[in-house]
Amino acid sequence: MDKETLYKFFDNTASKEEKLIIKNWLREDSVHKEELMREREFYDAVILSRHRKEVQIIKQERHPFYSRTRIFEIVRIVAVVAVVCLVGFFIYTNKMDEIRLAMNTIVVPAGQRVNLRLPDGTEIWLNARSEIKYPAFFTGSRREVILNGEAYFEVEHDNDKPFIVHTSKCDIEVLGTKFNVDAYADSEDFSTALIEGAVKVTDRNDPSNALLLSPDHEVHFANGTFFSSQIGDYDLFRWREGLICFRNVSFDQLMLRFEKSYGIRIIIENKKLSDHVFSGKFRIADGIDNALRVLQKDADYTFRRSEDDSVIYIK
Repeated sequence: MDKETLYKFFDNTASKEEKLIIKNWLREDSVHKEELMREREFYDAVILSRHRKEVQIIKQERHPFYSRTRIFEIVRIVAVVAVVCLVGFFIYTNKMDEIRLAMNTIVVPAGQRVNLRLPDGTEIWLNARSEIKYPAFFTGSRREVILNGEAYFEVEHDNDKPFIVHTSKCDIEVLGTKFNVDAYADSEDFSTALIEGAVKVTDRNDPSNALLLSPDHEVHFANGTFFSSQIGDYDLFRWREGLICFRNVSFDQLMLRFEKSYGIRIIIENKKLSDHVFSGKFRIADGIDNALRVLQKDADYTFRRSEDDSVIYIK
């Protein structure tokens, strides 16, 4: 197989005819699968090195929120991307041949967001402190990814290949749709909001416990129970536009959102602030100092930074 066609397949620019040629080529001999994985490893290494300078700059800067333009613009694919190829093998066993696939892992640090497109054309926005794993290419009867964190999906429709998002608490199965998932492994909270299409949410610990979600509805999962309701505020999903939107949120909860969005630790020394509830929205690009000064109009507190600027203390 010529490398040009393979590279077009990797970056999702191959035509339907070229994709069919590659799939038939893979079926001919198991050696072809190994060749494809070697080429994918080389391709990912080239892409990663191409953006290495940008990644190093992001890592070295202490305060990404000082830059208005970089945070407001969603970084495409490589904002601190850890591409892990051929470290392990993902085995598909659902009515399909066992095919070993290289897995890509994308990790988004606090204060950043990432937008990427999967091999099938599905588009994903990853929020701060999120991680997603997906195969180099989808084969067989299912498209599966693993998510830890928050992500917004626009899934490419395919009746023959359902798209499945695995999280620590629930699995979400769709054919083609737009939905938001909030599923950080270190949090007790899990929620999915369906914008359009249809999804099925299943309890990982009890596959018989499942819920079909209708458009304009969201579901929360806690203690083995699903709670479904109509979406009350679509602004909550505008994080992918660089906005922090909140309604009737306590000061403590809002500071947790700030930590994730601005990539800085916040220590609240004024316990009276826990009684305050806020609603509103901030542009991440305006910085955390601006947000804290605005909140001071409704709450009595002061704030200061540590000497190394890694922590904000609120009194």
